[in-house]
Amino acid sequence: MYALALFAIGFFIALQIGRQQDDTVKRTQVALGTLIEIQVRGMERVDAWRAMDAAFAEIRRVDTLFSTYTEGAPVWSFNHTADSVIALPSEVIALMRRCDTLTRITGGAFDIAVEELVRVWGFDGDAPTVPDSAALAHALARSGWTKIRVNESGLVEKSPGVTINFGAVAKGYAVDRAVAVLELHGVHEGLVNAGGEVRATGGTWSIGIQHPRSPSELVAVIDPCGRAVATSGDYEQYFEQDNRRYHHIFDPATGMPARSCQSVTVLAADDLTADALATAVFVMGPRKGMEFLQRDPHIEGMIIDEQGVEHSTPGFATYRTR
Repeated sequence: MYALALFAIGFFIALQIGRQQDDTVKRTQVALGTLIEIQVRGMERVDAWRAMDAAFAEIRRVDTLFSTYTEGAPVWSFNHTADSVIALPSEVIALMRRCDTLTRITGGAFDIAVEELVRVWGFDGDAPTVPDSAALAHALARSGWTKIRVNESGLVEKSPGVTINFGAVAKGYAVDRAVAVLELHGVHEGLVNAGGEVRATGGTWSIGIQHPRSPSELVAVIDPCGRAVATSGDYEQYFEQDNRRYHHIFDPATGMPARSCQSVTVLAADDLTADALATAVFVMGPRKGMEFLQRDPHIEGMIIDEQGVEHSTPGFATYRTR
């Protein structure tokens, strides 16, 4: 028997502290497999709604473009073709190139070519379970960014059976696109929260980071100061079997769920980067992850290890309000 908890939402909470409620316009919709919240301040309500309509439309567009479920969508087609050389839309190619860079700088801890692992573990359905060793080995043989190459002509070459999943960056990318759309519509103070991938612009915002083992508690509250913030945790999508927790953040080298962390929060200039690096650091574990985070002065982070102990970069305290 196993207990199942999928698509946990709200592990980032935008808190209204010291603000009049009528100063903020809020809306929520479901997309990208999670709850999307947009907040806008300092605008007439009709203008705020118009801006949020456009931002939600952009999120839905990104959701479809990078969907592994929508038949005929570019990523779905890539995953279902037997061709070894594939043409994809320029926006998908551009994101693949970003992912290539992120894979290289993280030493392979971040990898989008893991859709076969998602499938063999059953996280693409309603009944995930531990795969047998033969099935896991077969999935690993069809996984890994080293089996994919974007050539100089902008075409994608892949080994037979290799599939991709942008799940580790799609929400972050969608948040960045939504914020850009809000700004095009004259929003000076806004926040987009895609189930924990958050980016705020203008003003002061308080973002609560959920305790990975106690949904009603916060481990920290931060003001991102115009930056993006993302959290990866073993409580987002998981199941328990034989008294052990299995979750959706895989170590690309082993095909098994990474074990050394409960959650990782990363602050970066954009949410795509924060989203990807939160996943990568989770895979790296506390020691290597903290070493990695401290190499870049523009990145800050907090790791909750498997024992529940907190590890933070020195600069993280700058953003922490409690």
